[in-house]
Amino acid sequence: MLHLVCSLIFGLFIMTVCATGSVLVFGDEIEHGLNPQYFKPASTDRNVGIKEAEKIFLEQYKGYQISRIDVPSKISTIYHANLLKGHKEIEAYLDPSNGKLLGNFDRDASFVSFFKELHTHLLLDEIGETIIGFVAIALIIILITGIYLWYPGIKRMFKSLKIKWNKSQMARNYSLHNFIGVITLPFLLVVAVTGMLFPFQEKIEESLKLEFASNYPENLKSIDNGKKQIGIEQIDAEIKRLHPDGELYKIRIPSEKEGVIEAQLNDGTYDPKGKGNTIEFFDQFTGKHLGTFSKSTETVYDKFLVWRHSLHRGTFGGVFIKIVYALVGIAPLGLGITGITMWTLKRRNKTKKQKQLQQIA
Repeated sequence: MLHLVCSLIFGLFIMTVCATGSVLVFGDEIEHGLNPQYFKPASTDRNVGIKEAEKIFLEQYKGYQISRIDVPSKISTIYHANLLKGHKEIEAYLDPSNGKLLGNFDRDASFVSFFKELHTHLLLDEIGETIIGFVAIALIIILITGIYLWYPGIKRMFKSLKIKWNKSQMARNYSLHNFIGVITLPFLLVVAVTGMLFPFQEKIEESLKLEFASNYPENLKSIDNGKKQIGIEQIDAEIKRLHPDGELYKIRIPSEKEGVIEAQLNDGTYDPKGKGNTIEFFDQFTGKHLGTFSKSTETVYDKFLVWRHSLHRGTFGGVFIKIVYALVGIAPLGLGITGITMWTLKRRNKTKKQKQLQQIA
């Protein structure tokens, strides 16, 4: 009964969230495919250095300051800069092969951003994120009760997964429902649990009075010495000194006087998130190295947070895992269709039997 009630109440939400998640697995690839003019350089050559790229951006967008710059790497083929002027923000793109500006891309108005907002907030801001958390809990309940209702014992387990294409409509849908559910169960359960933790983890830790140690350096500060902010090229040079075999991905530049510069890179070791596994922190006025956050400094809790993201988004195993996650994301649609079909058939048969009994009476 619990399985049915949760499915009927939350089924549409679950199908929506999971289907949009399937799209987001390949979100970057989709965005680049739909807007190739911003992401496709004239050639693979990298003739424009980061200092020159910074100069071109600032000359083109006078009065703006760079808050983040993504550099050409294995995750980006172009320079991508976020520029701020008061409350106004521009995202600009530059070809590293010839220094040509590729234009501004309104990411917030893009196809992928719409799906991301639908997936994470149901287009309802903060309340939507809370609803998503309850949707994830409902999916966990549905999966656990579903496996309980299905489990036929070890001896009959594999036989019960056979799809009965030539049987009645009820038997065919029942077998297909079981097959989809059992095959995708491990992935859906992981996605549901990690999805539930995004909005509720802090609340769970506070309510249970749990305290976990993290080595992420949150309290670092720059010291304002009256001098200008250091140049991006100085940070780039320092990263090359600290990580000769590493690859710089992006640099974040603070707008507040006490903020620190963050340089995100891959240090050459395994990167489950696919977005960099090391962050170096620098004083924005002196360039002094203030700290490192990497695999060597992570606590168990830090590792858990990394894997929470990776397991939810399927970024830990290359293209094959992404394909698996994309397919798993549409599994609830199949479960929903077969489940509704079975429920409708049962109600129809029940009504038919009641009519037959009334006629006999």
